[in-house]
Amino acid sequence: MNRFCIRPMLGALLLLPLTYAIPAAAEAGSCYGYLTEMVRSSNFPFRYVGKDKVNLLIDEDDGENVQAQLLFDTDGSGTIGWIKYTPATRVLLNTSAELEEPVELSFDAKFADGYAKCLAGQQAG
Repeated sequence: MNRFCIRPMLGALLLLPLTYAIPAAAEAGSCYGYLTEMVRSSNFPFRYVGKDKVNLLIDEDDGENVQAQLLFDTDGSGTIGWIKYTPATRVLLNTSAELEEPVELSFDAKFADGYAKCLAGQQAG
């Protein structure tokens, strides 16, 4: 294969994860919908897209922290930032600009409550 054949294939593969973005409503067995709504309710600097168009793509969930990309899908798709959430302390961070100095975000606490209850229900069941 030459490089001209590989380039379109790589482009298609890069779009593949976007089909797995977590929707706003919590799916059966998933608590990530609460995180999506938490981010949407936050003071994250949504510059190019409305909050209602943002979804999360979970990069990592090690049980102590959840790290995710903020994605939008309107006429095109793209990443607008990254967040990190620590359920134990209920701290939501904007890690987009500086990983070493992330910005703490404020958000509607009802989504943190919902996320915690959802996780507790999954662990109990």
